[in-house]
Amino acid sequence: MPSPDPTPPPPASPPPTTNNRSHHHHHPPSTLLLIYPATLLLGCIFSILSPTAKPIPLPLPPTPPLAPSIATDLNTPTPLPPTIPINYFARKDNIFNLYFVKIGWFWTTLTLLCLLLSQPAYTRAPIHRARRTLQAGIRWAIATSVWYIITQWFFGPPIMDRGFVMTGGGCERVVPLVEGAIRNEGAGDEVDFKTVVTAVACKSVGGAWRGGHDVSGHVFLLVVMVSVVVFEVVGAGRRDFRGGIGEGKKGGEDEDEKGDRDEVGEGEGEMDGVRDWSGRLAWMVAGLGWWMLLMTAIWFHTWFEKVTGLLIALGTVYTIYILPRRVPEWRNVVGLPGV
Repeated sequence: MPSPDPTPPPPASPPPTTNNRSHHHHHPPSTLLLIYPATLLLGCIFSILSPTAKPIPLPLPPTPPLAPSIATDLNTPTPLPPTIPINYFARKDNIFNLYFVKIGWFWTTLTLLCLLLSQPAYTRAPIHRARRTLQAGIRWAIATSVWYIITQWFFGPPIMDRGFVMTGGGCERVVPLVEGAIRNEGAGDEVDFKTVVTAVACKSVGGAWRGGHDVSGHVFLLVVMVSVVVFEVVGAGRRDFRGGIGEGKKGGEDEDEKGDRDEVGEGEGEMDGVRDWSGRLAWMVAGLGWWMLLMTAIWFHTWFEKVTGLLIALGTVYTIYILPRRVPEWRNVVGLPGV
């Protein structure tokens, strides 16, 4: 008789993996990005339903009659009645817009610098400190480059302004020019508004940026700004390096990181204070950034302009913070906050 089949061997254990860390448990989930379209939707609904979202029109001041020749030369359209914003945040000169949003990348950079100088993931990791700091700098550089070419300069006008012109927009005269500005000392040289190709230059000569698709730079900036700060502060604080919440070797922690938790030396109390304040700064910047995103959703731009600004921002955030979780080769370049 044939001998019975031998007992099947136990299933082979999976091959060991290097750096086997549960990244998803230490970083915000990608579904958290849904807060941004939800915020825009909430703002748009409020702007439609709330009576306080409607600005108050003012009567037009009387204008002196112009001589026919001058009126023909000016060829100015009938001006729209001015309005008074009924909400403080609907004013472009509100203090938060001037000193927070307009210089938003300064606050982003300051927050990241404070995290790098204070959080244990960067200050108490002797072996990984240089790599983590370098990769944090690469992430910041990518985000900064995207912000710069979208909103500031791209071999000339920024991409936002180039797209506006490509979709049929341009600079239009809205402020009647005085006689000396209409003609340069009688030489017949007029301001050619069609040659103005950036929104900043258009405003500086008294024109208005009209007729094209104006991607919301505020939405783009605020979404990238809040995302960078939140991903970095959560990642940098993912472990308690003082030994309170350690992963140990069971979670794939390196020996040097285990040593980081045990490295409690002099000056710990002072560093605790600096670490706490840098974290508070990060959450203050993120919170105010979200609030200003909601204000932008209520008071400024069309729905489509806000959506395009959002899509560009989400693509940037996905590339920097979500894609490295799925593509090891890209993670080796940009890293993950605190890893």
